[in-house]
Amino acid sequence: MRLFIYFLIIQLLPFKSFADIPALGLKEVIKIASENNPQLLAAREKLNQYDFQKKLITAPLYPNISWNLAGSYLKDAVYTGSPKFNGDPYNLYSSDLKLIQPLYTKGIFSAVTVADYDKKIQTSNIEIQERLLTQNIIEAFYRFILYQQSLTNTLKNQDIIQKALATSNDRYQKGRGQYLDVLQVKTQLALIQPQVEIAKNQFDLAAQQLINFMGEKDHPGLKLRGQLKTLLFKEVQKYIDLSHYHLPEYEINQWQLSQLDYARDVTLGKDFPTLKLVGDYLFTNYKKAEIFSDYSHSWAIQLQLSIPIFSGFSSNQEKAILASQDAQLRISRRDIENALSLKQVSSLKNLETTENSLVSAEAAVKLSEQSQNEANRIYKLSQIDFLQFLVIQQAALQAKTSFDNLKFQSLIAYSNYFVATGQSLGTLVDILTKDEAK
Repeated sequence: MRLFIYFLIIQLLPFKSFADIPALGLKEVIKIASENNPQLLAAREKLNQYDFQKKLITAPLYPNISWNLAGSYLKDAVYTGSPKFNGDPYNLYSSDLKLIQPLYTKGIFSAVTVADYDKKIQTSNIEIQERLLTQNIIEAFYRFILYQQSLTNTLKNQDIIQKALATSNDRYQKGRGQYLDVLQVKTQLALIQPQVEIAKNQFDLAAQQLINFMGEKDHPGLKLRGQLKTLLFKEVQKYIDLSHYHLPEYEINQWQLSQLDYARDVTLGKDFPTLKLVGDYLFTNYKKAEIFSDYSHSWAIQLQLSIPIFSGFSSNQEKAILASQDAQLRISRRDIENALSLKQVSSLKNLETTENSLVSAEAAVKLSEQSQNEANRIYKLSQIDFLQFLVIQQAALQAKTSFDNLKFQSLIAYSNYFVATGQSLGTLVDILTKDEAK
């Protein structure tokens, strides 16, 4: 039987009833989060930034054309012996059209490749961000359900104690019970009220956390559709293919190592000769009207070769820096392998532990429910006192709470296991929502 989770964040508008708001399933919550989560949107926008950066890096491959226009008012010194216009002030107008075309610069194409690797690395970072968001949504979604169930159990326990108070009062009034029983029941009723408040606060916080992951400030009339499932590894295992996995952490490390090879060409390229084609077309005249006349122009074309001779041994230090960066990336790869290996082992052990515990916990819940029903019956018949009745009720509540917590921990362990083994979390989401009512 499906469990529908209802949670109202703010007061509903009068024209829209609570029942009109559709319940959201896990997939729908993930979709909303994927479209609205600020961190994920920022990561995707950064990919656009790298796109523009690549275009900026390719700019030096194209000709650089500039046109300078100038108008000057001058006067030559007479003592020079040959002043223009006998030393009187005059006008000078010029138009200079210059073209510079790089022909060879070592590392310029490598810089474009480095920009391509920046995009690849960011794409993998987005995958990690999406995976982390999905993990957080799964945990927040089922924590919401866990705390809702906890609140429901606590309220049920409160209702049972309130009914026990009515029974104790009735027994006391008829002389079949003691006033001490009435006081004990009232004491327990007072003690359970803070538990109810704590359960409500946990539920409210779980709802707000889920809304935050969805990228929203609030979500009026939020309702969720789902339940805490008991997954068995033997059933889930058929969806897992350990021979085919995808680990973006490995990809990023490999991209960074490959990128470093091209970055080496870019960094050391400045120590190699550069060749440019330079063209200059110049108009100069003392009269504005005749500045573009055939008698006022000149032009020049040249090949410009620049050869660095000495740079203070900076290239040696740059090579050492690049070698150190390479070593750091290779050490980081080993660290990634160790961390993921540990996560694989720990998540699998958690799965095994919780699965074994779930069998016992489920049996305990069934027994506690039988005990609870029997205790309700014989308490009304005055065959047990309130303390015995209370112990049985508390044991039942503890069994249900423990069972729900184990199911929640099992789902988190599955999420961690899928990530550690490079399996798609989308597969896990499909398993969790397989029988979900629409």
